[in-house]
Amino acid sequence: MQRQQRHRAYAAAVWLASIFLGQAPLRAESPAPDTLQLSATPFVGYQVGGNFELTDTGQSVRVDDHASAALALDLKAPDQTQYELFYGHQSSTLSGTGFTPTGVKVEYLHIGGLVALDETEHLKPYFGGGLGATRLTADSASGSAETRFSISLALGLRVPLSPHFSLRFEGRGFLTPVNTDSAFFCSSGEGGALCQLHATGSVFFQFDFLAGVTYTL
Repeated sequence: MQRQQRHRAYAAAVWLASIFLGQAPLRAESPAPDTLQLSATPFVGYQVGGNFELTDTGQSVRVDDHASAALALDLKAPDQTQYELFYGHQSSTLSGTGFTPTGVKVEYLHIGGLVALDETEHLKPYFGGGLGATRLTADSASGSAETRFSISLALGLRVPLSPHFSLRFEGRGFLTPVNTDSAFFCSSGEGGALCQLHATGSVFFQFDFLAGVTYTL
């Protein structure tokens, strides 16, 4: 009698185990909940480059290398697509031979996205890019701000610290096309329009070295 009870208990255990093991793959393959992940990254950095060639003399005027700051807002969709809104800011000086130095503010506002590369548990490299606008503003009271179309490309690395925080390091290049005989920082006077800078056709290129901390909701 006891042997029959043991056989029945063993058969029941095998039956329950077979049901559990048969259902386990179904649970593992079930899709994750559809959620959007929002993250914000404040950056500090150092921005280099940014030259103009003067139309009248052919000499070069450049934005001095200087510290910068940036903010990136990222939205990751359930299909792993990641969108990004990027804002960058640099306050520096525009200087060159025969050119009166003037303070200048360089701002970037780009919309783009990020693509993950070969990730590991502790290192998550990525490639990014964006399209948007470059805004140049002179510190002098006279002269209007200039806004031009620009593009950016970035290569970066995330280092997770916890489910909500990670370190983020990035190098980002900004390319702003400049039309032939472009005028910058112009103001209207009695004698007509006065412009502080006349540049020949080229590109305005800057590169930013960035480091920040990402918080993910």
